[in-house]
Amino acid sequence: MISFLSRSCSRVHSRRPRCAHSGFPLADSLRLSGAVAVAVSVTVTRRHCSKMPLHHLMIGTWTPPGAIFTVQFDDEKLTLELVKRTAIPHDEPISWMAFDHTKKNLYGSAMKKWTSFAVQSPDEIIHEASHDIGGDPMASSADTNTRAIFLLPAKQPPYAVYANPFYKHAGYGNVFSVSPTGALDKNIQNYPYQPNTGIHGMVFDPTESYLYSADLTANKLWTHRKLPSGEVELVGSVDAPAPGDHPRWVAMHPTGNYLYALMEAGNRICEYVIDPATHLPVYTHHSYPLIPPGIPDRDPATGKGLYRADVCALTMSGGHLFASSRANRFDLTGYVAAFRLRDCGSIERQLCLNPTPTSGGHSNAVAPCDWSDEWLAITDDQEGWVEMYRWKDEFLARVARVRIPEPGFGMNAIWYD
Repeated sequence: MISFLSRSCSRVHSRRPRCAHSGFPLADSLRLSGAVAVAVSVTVTRRHCSKMPLHHLMIGTWTPPGAIFTVQFDDEKLTLELVKRTAIPHDEPISWMAFDHTKKNLYGSAMKKWTSFAVQSPDEIIHEASHDIGGDPMASSADTNTRAIFLLPAKQPPYAVYANPFYKHAGYGNVFSVSPTGALDKNIQNYPYQPNTGIHGMVFDPTESYLYSADLTANKLWTHRKLPSGEVELVGSVDAPAPGDHPRWVAMHPTGNYLYALMEAGNRICEYVIDPATHLPVYTHHSYPLIPPGIPDRDPATGKGLYRADVCALTMSGGHLFASSRANRFDLTGYVAAFRLRDCGSIERQLCLNPTPTSGGHSNAVAPCDWSDEWLAITDDQEGWVEMYRWKDEFLARVARVRIPEPGFGMNAIWYD
């Protein structure tokens, strides 16, 4: 498990440091993003430095009836248990949820709606707003398959929420302002991608100056600049490396130098360096598998893919990247992968590619905790499991699990405390 590859970033004869791995210039925001990271680290440490072993996570469902499930993880006894099922509007199940920067508001991608909830405690979650999908007038129609699929709350003022529909009529991103208390307020912008767009994941750079979108159906990555109002304007787009890749998810290193794009159909992670002049991602021609190479990946009867990659996310420190894939048949397993990252953000090596207990269903979403590198939650909706893994010495071990046999459970898990 030990590698002797350098994790440092060398300096060349320019004042701008370059990554020893790629030779590309690092982003000019490196020093600023480091300062931001220090400030965040101090805040998180103060919030979580107590020795209380109990932590709460919240999870939604793919199908009605709408509900938010709060589970409790004891990191001393290594147990997981359901502590609360909060009923929400029946036809607004949340397939992707996220907290605001204070964790006092929870936002949901909820079928034909974008929703928000006030979170007063792990077991007190109050519905405050539901908004229609914006952009294409057919997107919010009950007669179309358009679905609210993903949203990304900004962590810096004006704290807007950026949301993406999926399937048909999904060619616009929706931007929402928030009220003084953080509830979704107004749809302030519907910005265009292209008619065949289907964005499934987005990420900001560390300064929240640029927004990167993974366009699964148009097979490209988009870059937008965030304006002081919270609205965005187009910078440009780049095609995925292969015609059948279908980018589904993106994550970014805390330095802002490297972007990791998860390819759903390609079943791989592709590494990109951010061009400091254009802020567009540039493919480094380094990619890593999210299913074991050589296994059958096509159904011989239909020719359709047997696997599809799902989500990628970094550890709190930015030292490692996790990514997952799902199987399209219940008799196959999904996989979870871990990668070691250099200090500059480039991928040093793939550490593991482990089977998950089930196919993962629609989910198999990885959710590292946000105050330590130690804990990773994985959810599936084939059987409705929430599983907790310990990441220690670059080994991944399951330490607890709980099954919640509710319709459509469980989508992504978010860490409350």
